[in-house]
Amino acid sequence: MLLKEADLLKQLIRIPSVNPAFASDGPAGEAQLTDFLQGLLDELGVRWLRQTVDPGRDNLVAVLPGSKPEVMLWEVHQDTVGVEGMQIDPFGGEEREGRIWGRGACDVKGGMAAMLTALARKIAEKQKQEPTILLALTVNEECGFSGASALSRLWSKNEEEPIDPKSIAGPLEPEELLRLRPQKAIVAEPTRLDVVVAHRGVVRWQCHTHGRAAHSSQPGQGHNAIYAMSDVVQAIEDYHQQLHQREPHPRCGRPTVCVSTIRGGSGANTVPEHAVIDIDHRLIPGETSDEAYKQLVAYVSEQVQREGIKVVHDQSWMNSLGLGDENNQDWAKQIASVVHGIDLPSQLIGVPYGTDAPAIMAPDIPTVVFGPGSIDQAHTDDEWLATDQLTSATEVFYRLACGKFR
Repeated sequence: MLLKEADLLKQLIRIPSVNPAFASDGPAGEAQLTDFLQGLLDELGVRWLRQTVDPGRDNLVAVLPGSKPEVMLWEVHQDTVGVEGMQIDPFGGEEREGRIWGRGACDVKGGMAAMLTALARKIAEKQKQEPTILLALTVNEECGFSGASALSRLWSKNEEEPIDPKSIAGPLEPEELLRLRPQKAIVAEPTRLDVVVAHRGVVRWQCHTHGRAAHSSQPGQGHNAIYAMSDVVQAIEDYHQQLHQREPHPRCGRPTVCVSTIRGGSGANTVPEHAVIDIDHRLIPGETSDEAYKQLVAYVSEQVQREGIKVVHDQSWMNSLGLGDENNQDWAKQIASVVHGIDLPSQLIGVPYGTDAPAIMAPDIPTVVFGPGSIDQAHTDDEWLATDQLTSATEVFYRLACGKFR
């Protein structure tokens, strides 16, 4: 069965897979896409298993046995961000002006289409000298990385988080998968065919200010939670400025912190008793989310002290390490050399955003991030992917699947 990468990408875009965290209206979750991908793997004759991460949300893992002992993991997430405010049909999959348009075209169904098309071509041509490929199509990258974390537990020996046998089903036997621990990994994201060897981590949480309500004609009778929250916001902005005095990471720059949402009050004539913000703290490789959280909480506590106000920080709901470049240089150079082999530039870079890669990487699993398209188009109101990037990425993945590193 031969696939055309552009046609497949259009099909993938037309199947909504909006992360439930961003689905204000319309279809939510990856289940419809997972079912389509399972059917496609069946047509290709590839064995798979489904790993339930949350109710109705499954990772799909497939294996293409090779003739060499090397095991290579290709990981790509199924979910997209929301579609509210988009200026194009988010699920249209229209092709024009040398681009394919729609939600997920760039982030990251283009990378998914390139991987699947490359594997279909390898199967059709019956290549004999190649590594074993593990293809992991994961859920919930956009809001927690839980799909990739669940995937990594398939190879871990952490007795505190045993795998529930009931969460795994399919023609691929779990015992076989456990024997196929990858020696290297690629995480698909839009990198313009550069190879990302380092990126930031993230910790996110909510902070609340609690005061006392009163009639707005007598504001002195209450304790204004919004005024107190303005102090918290200013303290966080000051902390961000202090972060920019630190020595930068050579590839990822300095850590950052940002207040991304704010809500408070119950009515125009009531002194607000409660306000809440979302905090997004980006970390450089080597920093831990726990320590970064504690440091900022302590700083806010020192800076914000108002009578009658209580400042409460929730526990973080998203935690991810950064991707470090200590053990992935050789692997990254191999991928870049394949890109050079099709007469395109590719360099080893660091980026400010996060990916599934830290959930997969291990001292014995060099992990990089690679794929078609630019992060500049990800999450935009007119998201698109250039077809020449898609075609080039498909050729690179095909050569990697065949073990053609030169």
